Amino acid sequence: MRWRRLLKFAALLLLLLAVGLAIAIQYLAQPERVAALLAEQARSRLGLELAFSGTPRYRVWPRLHLQLLDVQLKLPGDTQALLGAQQLDVSLPWSSLRDSRLVIEQLQLVQPRLELAALRRWLDQPGEAAMPDLSLHLLLRGAEILRDGKPVASGLDFDGAIDLHQLRRWWTALAAADSDALVLPPLPGNLRLQRLQLDGVSIEGLRIDSATPP
Repeated sequence: MRWRRLLKFAALLLLLLAVGLAIAIQYLAQPERVAALLAEQARSRLGLELAFSGTPRYRVWPRLHLQLLDVQLKLPGDTQALLGAQQLDVSLPWSSLRDSRLVIEQLQLVQPRLELAALRRWLDQPGEAAMPDLSLHLLLRGAEILRDGKPVASGLDFDGAIDLHQLRRWWTALAAADSDALVLPPLPGNLRLQRLQLDGVSIEGLRIDSATPP
C-alpha cells in the first residue's frame, strides 16, 4: 500500500505549504498597510471616516480578502454611524500584496446596520464629488436598516451589484418626486428580507429578484 502512504504524505505536504503561505502573507504582506489604504479611499472618495477594532488580517480561501472587525463608517464630525458591521471582508486581487493602488472586487458585510438618517445626510451632500465612480459586487448577511435608531428592516440578505452613481441619481429623482423615479433603488441582485416595518405595517418573508436596470 505504498501509494496510499505517498498520497497521505503529499496531502500533508500540501497542507503544510498552504499553512505556511497563509502565515507568510499575514506577516509579510502587511494587512495594516492595505487597511490604511482602504481608510484613505473611504475618506478621499466617499467623504467618510472608516474605523475598526482589532488587527486587520488576510484570508486566502477561496480568494484573497482583507478582514476587519467592528467596522464603522461615519461622516466627519458626525456622532451617528452611517454604517456599522460586525465584520467586513474586502476581496482583493493578488496584486494588492505589492501595489500601492487598491482595487476592490467585492465587499461582504456580516450583520451590517444602516442608519437612514445618516445616509440621507451623506446623499444630500452637494456636488458629484461626494459620489465617486464606484461599482462592485456586494454581499450582505443579516443586515438591519434603522431609522433614528429604530429597526425598519431586519434579517436582510443581499447578493448583487452596487453602482454609487446610479444610486445617487435614483435618490435625487425620488427626492424630487420625479414621475420617472423608480420605487426601488437600482440594486440588481437577489434580496431576502425577514421583516419590514413601515408606518405601522409589518411585512414578513419578502423576496426580490432584480435585473440590471436599463
